[in-house]
Amino acid sequence: MNIYFALVHKEADSAFGVSFPDLPGCFSAADDEDEVFTQAQSALTLFASDEIVLPAPRTISRLRADPEVQAEIGAGAFLIAVPLIIVTRKNRYNLMLGAELVEGVDAIARMLGVSRSEFVSEAIGQRLRGQSGAVLLRQTSSGSRVSAYKGAGAKGKKSVAASALTQKGSSEKTSAKVASSASKVLNDPKASKAAKSAAASALTQKSKKK
Repeated sequence: MNIYFALVHKEADSAFGVSFPDLPGCFSAADDEDEVFTQAQSALTLFASDEIVLPAPRTISRLRADPEVQAEIGAGAFLIAVPLIIVTRKNRYNLMLGAELVEGVDAIARMLGVSRSEFVSEAIGQRLRGQSGAVLLRQTSSGSRVSAYKGAGAKGKKSVAASALTQKGSSEKTSAKVASSASKVLNDPKASKAAKSAAASALTQKSKKK
């Protein structure tokens, strides 16, 4: 597990900006403070899925010694930690579990059409994501990475869609409300190409107040 630190900064009359000093080009924005961490997770998910080799994260002490980071913090920014777990292989482990618990797991796994291992792995992933805020990715045999967490839901998909259009050097910021509406269009299989193009454009507009 690697822990990447994101800088969160906010200017007057603007959205919260989220950027990762160790991952140039990985950033996002959030209109509300309670969405900052979710947007940081979404940005890291997208960036780590797209990059073959990720730079090693610096420790908090090394980051604080960076003059650029010091300047940001001096201007009011703060750091948040976002753990990243990339699952590359499976191993066999011995676990002590209650017999009744295993029976319950097996019964629910059968209903869902998955194996015991898949069910337990998914449950662990949800716990890690929910309680530690970790981003979980699974590396495929081809070397690409996909989300290892299946329970993100519609809100998580909208966050990823919004972050997708603010990566790779764009200086535009995305409004959470705009992202929510436009992402519905992008995810609608019945939407026309023109509508999706307009939605994509809307997602890249600045959210600063006039």
